[in-house]
Amino acid sequence: MAVIAYHIRGIVSFHFHASPEGLGIEGDPINDIFSMGHFGVELFFVISGFILSLPFARQWLCGGNRISLREYYIRRVTRIEPPYVIHLIFLFVLCELVLRRLPTHTHLYQNPDWADYSLKHILSSLFYSNGFIYGTHPYPNIVLWSLEVEVQFYLLAPFLSRIFRIADTRKRRTFMGIIILLGPLAVNNIFPSIYQVGFSLLGKFQYFLIGFLLADIYLLNKIEAKHNHRWDLIFPIALMSVVLLRHCFLLPVLLPWIMFFCCLAAFRGVITARFLGFPWITTVGGMCYTIYMYHWLMISMLVRVTGCLQTHILWLDLLIQFVLMSVIIIGICTVLFALFERPFMRRDWTTRIWKKIQPVGKPDARSL
Repeated sequence: MAVIAYHIRGIVSFHFHASPEGLGIEGDPINDIFSMGHFGVELFFVISGFILSLPFARQWLCGGNRISLREYYIRRVTRIEPPYVIHLIFLFVLCELVLRRLPTHTHLYQNPDWADYSLKHILSSLFYSNGFIYGTHPYPNIVLWSLEVEVQFYLLAPFLSRIFRIADTRKRRTFMGIIILLGPLAVNNIFPSIYQVGFSLLGKFQYFLIGFLLADIYLLNKIEAKHNHRWDLIFPIALMSVVLLRHCFLLPVLLPWIMFFCCLAAFRGVITARFLGFPWITTVGGMCYTIYMYHWLMISMLVRVTGCLQTHILWLDLLIQFVLMSVIIIGICTVLFALFERPFMRRDWTTRIWKKIQPVGKPDARSL
């Protein structure tokens, strides 16, 4: 939802010809909060690091079941690939029917080679390599850059999780803490302003490693069983500190730790844990992959319809558009989720399909 707010801010400001910076409204709380929404991506990386590392951490730290790498990789492919391929096909159809007729899409508009340009980028996205090849966000759906980072992490997570083989808890956590602290500084100094680094696993590694640290503490310190109202104060403080520190040059170093405490509060807070456990929140969270893939395109289309509600007061426009578009986006994505993602969440969907396409065997003679 934070990322949706961020993209609504950018797209609405563009279409309403109301640049937040140009209007000189720095300090407007709604604009400031929305402007920091893009850090929702990094928070997702933290959650992803936690979820993916948890089985490996349980194996090494708690003597849990050994993880089959074959099953791990098959699960990643069968879970994320089918909805993604469907989405990429949708993108090409969108380019053909809509985008090449819009002047704002200069690469396609009145370009006889529009199909070549579109396919070139969509096919590179199919192999999660658009960023490496072109050094820019994917086209026509720019948000897919973070999926490329995710897939890089999926591939390496089993090997990175060997950090849990360090037996001494203090040494292991200290080692992770040092990398989290010094990693961003090293990357920014060695590879300044290089897209292929900044928007890759190397540039975002510290957030996934925060997830590893959370998994470590979650298993060994039983944080889920230690609820305290003080953590209910830490949760909103951690979130708002991102906004308050948005101009601080140390934010890239502090941000992983802010998210660390935010996630700890999600487990330890009494009200926070109860709130985040509400069924309507977990249901929307369960559809986040579908919402992630389609929301940016939907905002770009919806603003052409909802623009009639413009008040010329930017903060109010942002709120109106956010509430209205969020309801529409979640409603439509619920249908898309049911059609194109949920069927592939079942671990046995490949087996079920294989059984359906198998030729019917000859009837047994004894049954005749």
